[in-house]
Amino acid sequence: MNEMTPPRPTAREELTTITQDRIMEGLAALLRAGSDEVTFDLVSRQSGVPQRTLYRYFANKETLLGAFWHWVNALIAVPALPASPEQVVAHIPELFSAFDRDEPLVRAMLHNPHGRAVRLAHAEARREKFSIALRDVTGTIPAEDARHLLAAVTSLCSASGWESMKDNWSLSGAEAAKAAQWAVQALIDDARRRSRGTEARQPATMEGDAR
Repeated sequence: MNEMTPPRPTAREELTTITQDRIMEGLAALLRAGSDEVTFDLVSRQSGVPQRTLYRYFANKETLLGAFWHWVNALIAVPALPASPEQVVAHIPELFSAFDRDEPLVRAMLHNPHGRAVRLAHAEARREKFSIALRDVTGTIPAEDARHLLAAVTSLCSASGWESMKDNWSLSGAEAAKAAQWAVQALIDDARRRSRGTEARQPATMEGDAR
């Protein structure tokens, strides 16, 4: 059976893609340059796209920055969030490699107030994804321990963790990834040991024993 060839984008669709990419590149250039201000006027000047066109695609700054978040992730090829404890450990080198692809922009997203706001807007979804990925580990330990484990792991698997290890220990991105993998694996292994220890301390009951 012949596979269907997807229809070629129309000229209007191609123009839309080109225009939006120019807008995103303009915003990225502002952030890389260290600008704390993100206004439609500045983005228009940097991108060469008229303000009226900017407003045609993005109703306000929030929608612009929301689109920019997804654009940056695609630009540096951020991997999909993990779905299991094994994937949590395994995805770290690919994640840190993504951060290395455009270090100035990633650092700007960490420290620029607008970049920080966009990251925090996605924090809940990220917490939920990691909670699901690690539920086989966290489901058998006390709730407080589970919360601490998740907080530590998500911090290690992040641009903040990548930046901290590079700056404070002069590690390369690859070295930082190895350090993060080691730490995350150690945390998971420790949680599993605690879980087994708790199970071993549980009193055994005879079948039919009504307690």
